[in-house]
Amino acid sequence: MVRLIDLTGQRFGRLTVIERSEKTAKDRNTRWKCICDCGKETIVSRNSLTGRNAKSCGCLRKELFESRRRKMLEKCLNNPDAKKNNLSTGIKNISYQPSQGSACYSVRIVRKNNKYRQYFTTLKEAERAKEYVLSRYKKGISNWNAKL
Repeated sequence: MVRLIDLTGQRFGRLTVIERSEKTAKDRNTRWKCICDCGKETIVSRNSLTGRNAKSCGCLRKELFESRRRKMLEKCLNNPDAKKNNLSTGIKNISYQPSQGSACYSVRIVRKNNKYRQYFTTLKEAERAKEYVLSRYKKGISNWNAKL
């Protein structure tokens, strides 16, 4: 029989072990009641604690996600060209598609699950098509997304 190692009072990441839990894991591993630095109580198995898998109650993951999201947002806001890629024309809904053979400019409009996409050889044609399609949409014409 394996001896039970008392983990009470020990610290694992942000978790501090308070006491042994009455619940046991499916693999008969002992579980421990822990309190996180954020104040939330959680029950964690011994293997998770000693194997360094459990570092917090879940608050650490949320904080890391938020900090990564904030950094990406700051990067986009500080660099206005970060959102543009080399396929951008600077005109909304029109992009440059060099792999389309002779048709290089793509117009793509999506409204309420209806999609319009067509390719044009010049930027002027693409702009005219975009304006035409949007005017038909605004007028309420049912087949606004039909190919020109």
